[in-house]
Amino acid sequence: MFLIRIAFWVALIVILLPTDQRQQAQLYSVASETAHRIATFCERNTAVCERGGEYWVVFKQKLEFGAKLAYDLASERLSGHTADTEKASSSAERPAKVERTRGTLMPADMVPDWRGKAAKSGA
Repeated sequence: MFLIRIAFWVALIVILLPTDQRQQAQLYSVASETAHRIATFCERNTAVCERGGEYWVVFKQKLEFGAKLAYDLASERLSGHTADTEKASSSAERPAKVERTRGTLMPADMVPDWRGKAAKSGA
């Protein structure tokens, strides 16, 4: 289905392209002028670009904070610990090293049941 959609849009663009040499030259000229104006926007509007740069820095800081917050919340949810339970328990009650386990397998479950016959030596 994706390829059919792509083929439709490509066909529509090809149909809309001009066939006359003069119109093709005009379209090429307009497209290249537009690309040039986009590339030189900051040279013509330095104040806008500086302000945009400031906003970009603030946006990146907020994005990093949000990503860290989401990661911390997901980590707490997956490990089964919450910040409230950690604050409530005192450091004296905690063991020196907390071992995190993943999944529900017990150590006996991870031992393979069968390893095949032992190789005969000397034969």
